Amino acid sequence: MSYTLNRMLDRALDPVHWLRARGQFLNQLKTVRTMEDAVTVAWNYDGPGLYRRLKPNQDRGEITTLASRVRDIRPQVIVELGTRGGGTLFIWSQCSESLRLLVSVDLPGGIHGGGYTTQRAKLYRAFAANRPDCRLELLRLDSQKESTFTHLKDLLDGKPIDFLFIDADHRYEGVKRDFELYSPLVRSGGLIAFHDIRPNTQDANTQVHRFWDEIKTCGFPAEEVVHEPYRGYFGIGILTKQ
Repeated sequence: MSYTLNRMLDRALDPVHWLRARGQFLNQLKTVRTMEDAVTVAWNYDGPGLYRRLKPNQDRGEITTLASRVRDIRPQVIVELGTRGGGTLFIWSQCSESLRLLVSVDLPGGIHGGGYTTQRAKLYRAFAANRPDCRLELLRLDSQKESTFTHLKDLLDGKPIDFLFIDADHRYEGVKRDFELYSPLVRSGGLIAFHDIRPNTQDANTQVHRFWDEIKTCGFPAEEVVHEPYRGYFGIGILTKQ
C-alpha cells in the first residue's frame, strides 16, 4: 500500500486509533518513576495509526546523560526548538516534579524533519498527564521569526527558561539564529543544549558542529556528550549559562 493511501487510512480510522493510543500511552506513563523509565517509554512506545513511535532520533546514551543533567537543575521552565516525533519532548516532561511550563516550537514542514499532524498533537498534550501543575504549549511556528519569539515571551510572562534544547534548523545560520534569539531568555545557571554537534557524514546541511565549535569557546562552561565509537552523526553539546 502506498504512503498516501496509508495516510488516508490512518486519518479515516483516527478516532479508533486515538482511543487505543491514548490508553496504551497512559498505561506506559504509569510505569515512569525515574528519568531512565521515561527514556524507556520513549524508546518502547509504539501506538497505532498517526500515533506510531515516540523513539527520538537520538543516541540513547547521549540523551539519557542530557536528561540527567536537566533533572539535576530541577527546571521549572523548559523550551524545546524542534520536536518532530515527540520523543525528547516526552522525556523533558518527566524530568522534574518542579516543571511548570513546557513549550515546544516546531515548524511544520521544516527542513530537518519538522512538523507533526494536528491529530498527533493530542498525544503530545498527554505527556504531562501525570504533571497536573505543568502547562504544556505546542507552538507550530517558525522559531526564527520575531513573531514566534514574541509569542514565547508572552507565554513566559517574565519567567526565565531553565533549559533550552535547540534541535530545529541544523544549518549554520539557522542554529546560530535560534541561539542568538532565545539564549538571552535562559537564566544564569540554566542549560542550553544542541543536538548533532558532530559532523554528519551523510548530510551536508547538518552544520550544527560549525556553530558549536565557535560557541563552546566563548566563555560558558561547555560539555560534549558523544557516543563511542563515533558513527558519523549525533553528539550533544551542553552550555551552562553564566
